[in-house]
Amino acid sequence: MGAVKDMGRRLHQIERVPYEEAFLIGDLLTTRITVLSGEPKAGKTLLSAGMGTALLNGEPTFLGLPVFRKLDHIVFGVTDDGAPEELKERLHGAVPDDAVTVFPVEDPGDSGYWPGVAADLADMRPGLFVLDNIIGALAPGEDIASPVTAQRIMRSLRPISEAGIPSLLVTHTPKGTTEGMNVASSPIGGRAIAAGARGLITLRNSGKHGRRIQTASNRAREDLDLNVTVRRADESSEVPVWELAEPRLKVISLPKTQAWDEQLAARIVEEQPEETAYAPLSKRYAPVVGKSAETVRQRLRDTLERVDGRWALKPVRPA
Repeated sequence: MGAVKDMGRRLHQIERVPYEEAFLIGDLLTTRITVLSGEPKAGKTLLSAGMGTALLNGEPTFLGLPVFRKLDHIVFGVTDDGAPEELKERLHGAVPDDAVTVFPVEDPGDSGYWPGVAADLADMRPGLFVLDNIIGALAPGEDIASPVTAQRIMRSLRPISEAGIPSLLVTHTPKGTTEGMNVASSPIGGRAIAAGARGLITLRNSGKHGRRIQTASNRAREDLDLNVTVRRADESSEVPVWELAEPRLKVISLPKTQAWDEQLAARIVEEQPEETAYAPLSKRYAPVVGKSAETVRQRLRDTLERVDGRWALKPVRPA
């Protein structure tokens, strides 16, 4: 028997997954493997904490996107020194302490390490597994930029997702211009990482454009490109609060206020006073506009003329 006969299934044998069951957060966080990439200090861990808080609290939306499932438990696998303490500060008081498990990820290169992690998670049944981050989880001597390494780590993590545990994998974007120019190539490891994920999130942060979340996800109704902000819940807290940025107001040139001489000329055309020359006309209307008669006369000569015994506006000459 071959792979097709052993593993192949007809369409009627494959369970249908509705859109609402394909995402924890609509168009953003999938129920399979989602990769979150960004430059160092872009706020990737803050975004992970923000999404986790929304899910654990059963909030109706996150950044205006629907939250489809309330979670009771999230497991964070962390690799950075001091990461457990930092994560606690970002979740402290925002979620129940017993709703989060944090453990250090230290892949020794043993072939049994990730199957053991997958078995533990399958037994615990958390609503979400977050690996922060992929690079720190590599075995000694591995380089995530190598397609072989990227494929190996994704194969190692796939059993967690296949056990029905949504997985959020945090990683960095590469330096240089060979990758990272679009969402599909944003993670270090590029398409080898992206190909193993159901959804891709890229968090960008620049002084000029601020923070942006961009996505590319299977089953998404639309790929996202959101301008966002993040702030502390209050001065004494490190809990992140993510919000959609206010759209920048487009500068619109307001129509110029009509000049006094144009207003006066229009009034004279409407009233058609008995004066038939500029000098007496200027004397009559100078007090109205608060100008000297000579100033008014000069302006009226530029704007008015007598046509068939009536005052009329002079045609505007092309520049």
